[in-house]
Amino acid sequence: MRTHIHNRGGFTLAVTMVFLILIVGSVEALIMGSSNGLALAQKAADAKRAYYVADAGIADAYIQLSTALSSPANFTLANPSYSVGGGPNGSYSVAVTGTGSSYIKTYTLVSTGTYKGQTKRLQLQVKQSALSMFAYLSNTEYHPVWGNLWWITGMTTVGPVRTNGALNIWGSPTFDGDVTQAGLSINYWSGGPPIDNPVWGGSLDLNAPRVNVPSASFLSSISSAAATGGQVLTGNSSFIFNSNGTVNITNAALGWVNHNTTLPTNGTFYVQGGSAYVEGTVNGQATVASDNQVYITGNILYNNDPRINPASTDVLGLVSLNNVTVTAASAPTNLEIDASMVALNGSFQVDTWWVSGKGNMIQFGSLMKNYCGPTGIFDPGSGTLYGGYNQLQYYDFRMLTTVPPSFPPASDSTGKLLYTKLGFKEL
Repeated sequence: MRTHIHNRGGFTLAVTMVFLILIVGSVEALIMGSSNGLALAQKAADAKRAYYVADAGIADAYIQLSTALSSPANFTLANPSYSVGGGPNGSYSVAVTGTGSSYIKTYTLVSTGTYKGQTKRLQLQVKQSALSMFAYLSNTEYHPVWGNLWWITGMTTVGPVRTNGALNIWGSPTFDGDVTQAGLSINYWSGGPPIDNPVWGGSLDLNAPRVNVPSASFLSSISSAAATGGQVLTGNSSFIFNSNGTVNITNAALGWVNHNTTLPTNGTFYVQGGSAYVEGTVNGQATVASDNQVYITGNILYNNDPRINPASTDVLGLVSLNNVTVTAASAPTNLEIDASMVALNGSFQVDTWWVSGKGNMIQFGSLMKNYCGPTGIFDPGSGTLYGGYNQLQYYDFRMLTTVPPSFPPASDSTGKLLYTKLGFKEL
């Protein structure tokens, strides 16, 4: 038998070379893929740092905005060498643009952050906080003539309540909203529950920081607005608002008796050297202020009730240097007042609160005052009304983001303006 010996070495070598080529190609591809992956990861890391740089620009611009004592004009802010730590510095530029009325503005902050060629743009929108952010705000619950005034069974407040003093509770009034006071404890007529047992519909916060209650300087911004686009009247003046958007004004200095006129350009009336008397149906936006007293002589209603139509823009502000007073003799048995009311040095009150019990007094809007004022007298046990009105307060939640004409924005106890953040996004 003949034996044939085949030469398999060449075949083996060829196969080995093929495998080597494949392995080398795979390694090269792996190296290239890893290199690309590292590059992409580095870009992603740089983009994240650019985001943080842009966010730092937003924060710095917001600090500058919120530490201002008055509404700033549009401004820009830049930092060409912002340290991000552990690497090259980034840079940001911020454009801050304000829109809206002269007395409350919305600001848009757009920040562009750059780091090692990567760029991110962020936007924050903020609005100056409305002064009328509470259903009820007082500096103190102590009246300089009548002493402590009491929240009594039958009284209801819907919305946030705040005082720099301490609440006085007698019986079971209802608070359907957050209640905050600077006082360490609540004063109870009968020592507290179960006899004094208020209904708390929200949180209760004691020993809270004091808040800035409007002072007399508030009036100067309104008088300036009235002089530059509103109506200034001298001496006692009465205002009867009409559902057609006009108002009838009586003013002796001008010889007006029920003089019918449209609302001024900026909706602001200022009475100097006299008191303002107000009632009627408000169609539009108006503020009536007085450097003396404001008297409510009848119902004050919104033509387009925002409780029925939330899109309503009807708004009324009533501002008194001293008191906002309901004249019980002319006001109806059941009274409604749709307005944001401010009593700078005094209180909101009923003039003859101890005489002839009327009925319910609905306050829809907000109430700010230096000290608590009397509105009625009750038997807290039976709830019998002996004089004045039973007070029912309902917050107009539109006041969180808007204000009556010429109301300045809210500020803290140092005078710095307060802002509400509306939205944050990446552009």
